Amino acid sequence: MEILQQIWMGCWHTLMMMAPYLLLGFFLTGVLSVVMPVGLVKQHLARKGKGSVIKSALVGVPLPLCSCGVLPVATWIRRHGASKGATGSFLLATPQTGVDGFLVALSILGLGFALFIPAAAFISGIILGLILNRFPDEPQKIEEDAGVTQNTKPLLYRIFRHGYVTVAGDIAIPLGVGILLAGVLSAFVHPESFAEMGDGLWAKLMVVAAATPLYVCATASLPIGASMLVAGLSPGTVFVFLMAGPATNAATFTTISKLIGKKEAVTYLVCAIVLALVMGFVLDALAAYLPEISSIPIKEHMEHSWWNTVAAIVLVVVLVSGKVIRNRS
Repeated sequence: MEILQQIWMGCWHTLMMMAPYLLLGFFLTGVLSVVMPVGLVKQHLARKGKGSVIKSALVGVPLPLCSCGVLPVATWIRRHGASKGATGSFLLATPQTGVDGFLVALSILGLGFALFIPAAAFISGIILGLILNRFPDEPQKIEEDAGVTQNTKPLLYRIFRHGYVTVAGDIAIPLGVGILLAGVLSAFVHPESFAEMGDGLWAKLMVVAAATPLYVCATASLPIGASMLVAGLSPGTVFVFLMAGPATNAATFTTISKLIGKKEAVTYLVCAIVLALVMGFVLDALAAYLPEISSIPIKEHMEHSWWNTVAAIVLVVVLVSGKVIRNRS
């Protein structure tokens, strides 16, 4: 019973820390969906060259799409003329972070980590895109839209619908799993158990081997990363998990191979792993110079206001209702 209580407390305190930021993130993603329509993405990404690679990474970083959610959008821009490089840049940069992910990272990992994640996503997306641009790229048969009907729904409805139903419903299950794993880690894992692994190559290779085949969305992986940081892993080693988990999994690989080619998909996977390791070492080298990187144990972060409690309850309602509505639609 004591272990179950520790798990429950770890889960609940994780939820309370994340809830205010995640609720705000849902709203901001709804606004983003209105001010950045698909037509704008098409206009700037459906072109070949270095410019489209940079724009793909730049557009992809703030979008709240997980490694599976990004696939339909990447398929769409590819079929509308985007180069392999632009498509690959978008595929790698997008699932690593987002507006909601930045706010959650800020709440549980600190400003330094929150700033490094999108910067690394942007840089790694550009590097991969430039590499993929070196592959032969057959001309795409550009699909033209049959027509776009004017959206008559009120602006606030579209913002709340996208943020609190579409996005919330999409991440509800992986986020719940991430919070549960964080609770389990806080109950069973002690800091000294990973202290010897620290910040070396072996620790990073072990983490990337565990994270690469799994489906872990960026936001859902953050509470797990926080627990790993508390357990004694270096910030760079934790980052390897945060990058490799969202950017790679079996479903993503098989879909990418059909989208841009098998050799290109292998290149994508290898680059994602290598870049995760390199960025991990970069973060370890820069950690002392970055703003605060939090290492407060989730189960010991006990001081919460009534607002955190209310926000946690509202978040649970939003996630459950969003998932139910998404399943029915």
